[in-house]
Amino acid sequence: MEYIKINAEHPDKKHIQKAVDVLDRGGIIVYPTDTLYGLGVDVTNPKAMQKLFNLKQRAHKQPVSLLAHSIDQIEFFNKSCPIEIHSRLMRLLPGKFTVLLENTLIQDLFKPAPPMDELKKIGWRVPDHTFVRELVKSFGKPISTTSANVSGLGNVRNIAEVVSHFGDKLDLLFDAGPIGNSRGSTILDFTKEPAMMLREGDMTLSETRERLGGIEIRPKKEFFDIVFVCSGNICRSPMAAGILKAMVSKTRFRHIVRVSSAGTLLLPPSPAHEMAEKVAAANEIDIHRHTSRPINSKIVEQAELIVCMAVNHLDYLKKVFPQFKDKFVLLKQWNKPFPLANPSIADPIGHDVDFFSDTFASIHYELKRNLPHLFSRLKAFMAYHDLV
Repeated sequence: MEYIKINAEHPDKKHIQKAVDVLDRGGIIVYPTDTLYGLGVDVTNPKAMQKLFNLKQRAHKQPVSLLAHSIDQIEFFNKSCPIEIHSRLMRLLPGKFTVLLENTLIQDLFKPAPPMDELKKIGWRVPDHTFVRELVKSFGKPISTTSANVSGLGNVRNIAEVVSHFGDKLDLLFDAGPIGNSRGSTILDFTKEPAMMLREGDMTLSETRERLGGIEIRPKKEFFDIVFVCSGNICRSPMAAGILKAMVSKTRFRHIVRVSSAGTLLLPPSPAHEMAEKVAAANEIDIHRHTSRPINSKIVEQAELIVCMAVNHLDYLKKVFPQFKDKFVLLKQWNKPFPLANPSIADPIGHDVDFFSDTFASIHYELKRNLPHLFSRLKAFMAYHDLV
């Protein structure tokens, strides 16, 4: 194992050539980037790739990304790059991003070894870092880029920590000094439309959207969050949440749907109304553990769908959270082709148990009516987020 201290902004050509020689021989190098230290091998060399995966203790189903010296090099090897994707790359690279593109590598020019050769998507990085870009330019083809740590363990901050992970199993280490508190590159999947953020790294979602001129980017999610909203969050919305939970629990979507509720009024936490709890229980719906909460920006931002019980709730949400207006629906009006004269679910507060029963029945009817539409959305959500 050879160790070289470098000036990352003014790379020595002899150091670059030494790294090229090691890569040509199938060796593993450690190099600095604009985020973390990376492990590099010649990804066209099957033995080098196997050595890398063994070293990382990484499953083959978790492929590594490729390091390029420029957007031009990405487009040279990956022949298909639509103009809209090129425009996005120009706004992001060089920079702290990994971008996933459709695998259209020109096999005669560049054929990665297993497990990279059969991938439908390829991750690319062009760091804003002089040394590593000069290295890839001199090597003439992309090399692997994956953080210099054992898979599943924390990011390393300096070369000493790299050695503590791998001992003497590395061939060449370039030390550019300690790195800051980096979370790694931000990973964007441009094979999805709209684009998906698979991981928020050093560049946040809002910063990335700004760099891309405000185009839509959705964070990757594992759950479809549905929130029911009424006024005090003690009658209509907890009953609605309980009903939908019971409905979904009998379907294949039960593992990805999370149902909750909230209110538009800023009130202290309270249990469900006594009569709401009684009527729900009579219909085999348990809401006795419910505690009310006011709606807030975090709840709205996290939700995929927010179902309002009455017009005043919908109006309130549109006024307070206008940027999320596409998430809001009115339960009785939802998926109706014509406007209703009375699109609100009546508030049962202050009425007798029969009124609560009628309210429960109305909510149940509307949710049952909308189940096919909801299931269609859930299928699309699962397809977009690659959920089984």
